[in-house]
Order: sequence, then structure tokens, then C-alpha cells
Amino acid sequence: MIFKPIPDRTRWEGFLAVGWIVLLNGLLLAWAMNRPTDWLKFTLALVVMFSLPVVGYVLYRTWAAFSLEYWVDRNALTIRWANVRHIVPISSIQRIIDGGVAEISRPRWYHWPAPGLRRGRAAELPNLVLCATRPLPTCLLLDTGDAVYVVSPEWRARFIEQLQESYQLGPALSLTVAEKRTTFARQGLGDRWVGFALLGIGMLGVLALFGLLMVQFPSLPNLLPFRYNAEGLPEAVRDKTALFIIPAIGLLTWLVNAFWGMWMMVRKQPTGAYMLWGGAIVVQVFSLLALNSLLP
Repeated sequence: MIFKPIPDRTRWEGFLAVGWIVLLNGLLLAWAMNRPTDWLKFTLALVVMFSLPVVGYVLYRTWAAFSLEYWVDRNALTIRWANVRHIVPISSIQRIIDGGVAEISRPRWYHWPAPGLRRGRAAELPNLVLCATRPLPTCLLLDTGDAVYVVSPEWRARFIEQLQESYQLGPALSLTVAEKRTTFARQGLGDRWVGFALLGIGMLGVLALFGLLMVQFPSLPNLLPFRYNAEGLPEAVRDKTALFIIPAIGLLTWLVNAFWGMWMMVRKQPTGAYMLWGGAIVVQVFSLLALNSLLP
């Protein structure tokens, strides 16, 4: 049986926040597009780029607030939100505490929206797993001995009755308390920090390419020599905008190698993935050297 939680108003606040950030980013991009290529244009692009993880995080928490549900069957209580599943076998629940517990810890700013989805502590209950939409004193607490799961079902009495009925029936399967997460980052980048580090360094290389060129772009002459003959005389002269080919190649290489490496990681080929991500860094280094040689 599926039980919905008491509605959480912060889920709509999350949508509004994302809307405002997207609107602000649109205005910044419009300003950047109407400006000549210089350091300020690069700075505006950086602001928009670094706001994207914020948008993604707020959307994730908003998704969690909308998707929170409690599934009860004869084997276990499954608490579902976003990509997370808390599996609590009915037989592991030692007692049900119906409210009245004061929380010692408080939600941090990064717990918004859905501040009731986090870890917490109470006076005699140090390991709280909050999966609720209401303050702790008004929630149900399910004590398993090792952890206490905090829930806030909309139909509270029926939820308790269903737990008791499932306990009386007895389990058909032997389950253990577990938390399961399904994330593309874990599948596509692996459990180690190496993948994140290699991709991050590669992205820093791309930013360095665009930043170096855009900062110096206003002071460059309109025509630049791109190739010299054996006597050291300019053989190919092009407009300075052609210099953007170099950072574009760096960006394209990073994108192709990033997704190709993720595909290989999903196929359990981490060595090939690390080689691709490391190869993208090598391309960024040589691109920086090439760009620096063309700049006066």
C-alpha cells in the first residue's frame, strides 16, 4: 500500500527559485551576447556556467520533495524519494514513537528545499533518518535499534494499522535494512574520485583556453599571422576571430571524451575511461601552448 506524505510547501518554492535563476541567467546571456568579446563577457559566461550546478541541486531537492512516498507491504516499509530507496523490514521495527520528540540538530541551508530529507539527532536518538515533510515533534518515528526512520504520512492512523497488519502476517522474504541509490554519476564516473578529478581538470583547461583568449581579444590586431614559411615570413593571415577554433577544439575534445569515457565506465572498463579523460587534459595543454604561440 502506498502512503503519501503531508504536502511540503518547499517543493513549490524550489520551482520558483529555479525559475528566477533561469530568468536571471537569460538576462546575463543577453547582456553577454550584446557585448564585444572581452573579460567581462567571459565573466558573465562563467557566472551562468557556475549557476548550473545550483539549478541542478535545487531541481534534485525539488524532485525529492515531490516524489516522497511510503510503500508498505508484508515484508518491508520502503521509503522512496528521488533516486533513493530506504528499505526497512517490518520485523526490524522495534517500536513506533508517535511524536513528541525534540530534535537537537537543525536543517542547514543546503537542505532546502525538502528540509525534512536528511540526517538528524535527538536527545536519546542519535541516528535519525528523516524522510518527512513536517517538524520532528509531529512525526512518526520507527526505531530499528540501529537507526530511527522519521516519516510523516498523510493518513497517520491507517499507516500505523498497515504496519501492524504487516507485522502480524509475517514476512514472505528475508530482508535487511538497506539504503539504495541509483545515480548516473556513480555508474558513469565510478565510485572513486579519479573520474571527477580528471573531468574537472579538463574543464578547467577549457575555461583557461577561452579565458586567455577573451581577456586578450580586445587588444589583438584584427589580422594575425597563423602560419609562416621557411624564411619566417607570414604565409597565412586570418582574422583574429579564427583563434576561437583552438578553444573550440579543446571544448569538443572534452565533451566527446567525457561522454565516451562515461559509456566505457558503465561497461565496466575504467582503464579506458581514465585514458580518455586524461587524453582530454593532454589536448588542453597542447591547445594552450598553441594558443599562446599565436598570441602576440
